[in-house]
Amino acid sequence: MNRPDPNLRMSNAEREAVIARLHAATEEGRLDLHEFAERSGKAYEARTYAEVEHLLADLPEPTGALAVPPAAAAPATPPGAPAEMRLAPKASHLERKGDWVVPPKLVIDAKASSVKLDCRHAVIRSGTIDVDLNLVASSLEVVLPKNAFATDDNTDVMASSVSNHAPYKGGTGIRFTFSGKAKASSVTFRHERRFLWWRW
Repeated sequence: MNRPDPNLRMSNAEREAVIARLHAATEEGRLDLHEFAERSGKAYEARTYAEVEHLLADLPEPTGALAVPPAAAAPATPPGAPAEMRLAPKASHLERKGDWVVPPKLVIDAKASSVKLDCRHAVIRSGTIDVDLNLVASSLEVVLPKNAFATDDNTDVMASSVSNHAPYKGGTGIRFTFSGKAKASSVTFRHERRFLWWRW
């Protein structure tokens, strides 16, 4: 396998491959948990191959190349399942909960609306969910499943608030990335709240 051009931008599948290689090295005893968490965080923030090469430089790799799997190894979208879902409420309240199917990409185009996406019991077959935002005078709340985390991939905000209560803290859970625009809006990513027997 040829060494990739360090200046090329990485795909989500390639980032996940790097995380998998770091996880394997941790199980082999080559990295401790602190090193794994630190390197994994940097890998998720990386944009190009050059930014992750040093994370693998001291780990054995027979080919000397990044551990990037072939396209066939990436999680496949089941036949008939949509690769993208577009939600575009106008002056409305929209909610998804229960065992709904979350596609690899969500496009939220909301105007004067509130949107709640409860993913705790949803069917998720992809390791990464991309959330593309275009919010105007709206609110978006995303409740993540256990062990999932969220990262901001450059959100342009104006008179808005963005609260990520589920940042990356190590592990290999499902990654929710959010990016896009929010004007006079609020965006919240969080895990399940608990109080006595209530869960919400």
